[in-house]
Amino acid sequence: MTRLFYILLLIWGNTLALKAQSTIDPLPIGKAAPVLEFKDMDGKQLSLEHLKGNVIVLNFWNIGCVGCEQERETLNKLSRSLSQQPIKFVSITMNKKEKMSTWLDKHPISYEFVSNVDFMGIAGPSFFNYKCMPTTVVIDRKGVVRYNQCGPIVGPKESKKFSTLLTKWQ
Repeated sequence: MTRLFYILLLIWGNTLALKAQSTIDPLPIGKAAPVLEFKDMDGKQLSLEHLKGNVIVLNFWNIGCVGCEQERETLNKLSRSLSQQPIKFVSITMNKKEKMSTWLDKHPISYEFVSNVDFMGIAGPSFFNYKCMPTTVVIDRKGVVRYNQCGPIVGPKESKKFSTLLTKWQ
């Protein structure tokens, strides 16, 4: 019985390793970011091209994600405090416009916003394939990915640390 358990564990581990190897992050640190385009809540095309020359902070999140909600106010404060610098924030969520309109009335976001983006590959293959929320990606002024982390940026200490990184990459 024990031997069968170890064999099954080995097979399961190899399956997970193969799956992890086949999932390549499209925004790896140190590499140039590809051209990314989204539609905003009004159906207008949003391209990162219009943000070129700025540090770009992409924040992938979803309603119901506790860490995402904790992080929202920190990112709002950062976007406001850095608004005079060449640093632009973009909020990216899987939620649809109808759900977001009501939610945003109670929980405003003070920077650009893109909804209805399947960044987890739920409806099929996804360019991003992020399985963790929130995920924050920073692209520097030259278009190179400098930061790609899962987990919320919460509180004054983390906010200051993140702000220092953002200003360093301008």
